[in-house]
Amino acid sequence: MMNGLYNTTTLLFKHPDDTADMATLKKYMALANPLYWPAWLGIGILWLIIQLPVRLRLKLGKGIGKLIYVFPSKLKHITTVNIKICFPELSPEKQQKLAKDNFESLGIGVIEAAMAWWLPDEKLNHLFKVHGLEYVEQAFAKGKGIILLGPHFMCLEMAGRLLSAKYTFAVMYRPHKKKLIAFIMERFRQKHYMQVIPRNRIRELIRALNNNVAIWYAYDVDAGRKSSVFAPFFGVPTASLTSVSRLVRMSNAAIVPISFYRRDDDFNYDVVLYPPIENLPTGDLQQDATILNQALERAIREKPEQYVWQYKRFKTRPEGEPRVY
Repeated sequence: MMNGLYNTTTLLFKHPDDTADMATLKKYMALANPLYWPAWLGIGILWLIIQLPVRLRLKLGKGIGKLIYVFPSKLKHITTVNIKICFPELSPEKQQKLAKDNFESLGIGVIEAAMAWWLPDEKLNHLFKVHGLEYVEQAFAKGKGIILLGPHFMCLEMAGRLLSAKYTFAVMYRPHKKKLIAFIMERFRQKHYMQVIPRNRIRELIRALNNNVAIWYAYDVDAGRKSSVFAPFFGVPTASLTSVSRLVRMSNAAIVPISFYRRDDDFNYDVVLYPPIENLPTGDLQQDATILNQALERAIREKPEQYVWQYKRFKTRPEGEPRVY
């Protein structure tokens, strides 16, 4: 059905064996530093939580989110600013309610990421449904590859795990700055995926698309001025990547928007595929970015409480505009 979907994974930390070099071994040894012990303890607690009944996991996840929201933090400040910018039509009370709901979703997201990392397939495979599969089948029939254009939702790790159990696809990847988190995510992706493609390896991306591969591309990132144009996102001029336009121009790949939502009060998920975005690139990078941002915005408005508002999406500002964070 989705034979063209193809997914590959590379490791940041490889298994140390007889052929491993000292640099790799040192990376492993660094994770045994006492500075990481509290983090390892937290990971152990997460592992214990996912052994609990589903309803209790959900309550604990919401509780974690509520607890994080109570205390002042950078995450809370960023979230509050983002919601205020993107939803000016909401009253201050409704903006605050959305922020609280968002942190509950964040807490649940922590639990479901642990579920995605450690639970066996038989406990997960029945938890999701894919809608709009015909759009990727039609795109694959053209033989030019697919860019699956999606936003960063809280259930990103879980969606990747669930989809990888039935389908294969390439994933754009940028290593996490925190070594321990990068280690865990790489181990997870090594087990459940086949390949990820580093964001800056354009030739590898083009090669994959030319082989009629689908690439999961999270477009809503701030990569700075050099790689972006300013286009509207929730009505705000936002640094938006130009890379998708270049990839499509070089490969003639189809752009199929993708979203994934956690159903209300449950660890069940809907993966939604939309009709391909036609007539792109237009020849105008700003217009292209506007079209792509509109696709993301439509998806986010479906479940705004599940979007990762903790990210500094508006960090890079047009010349002369003040910082927002």
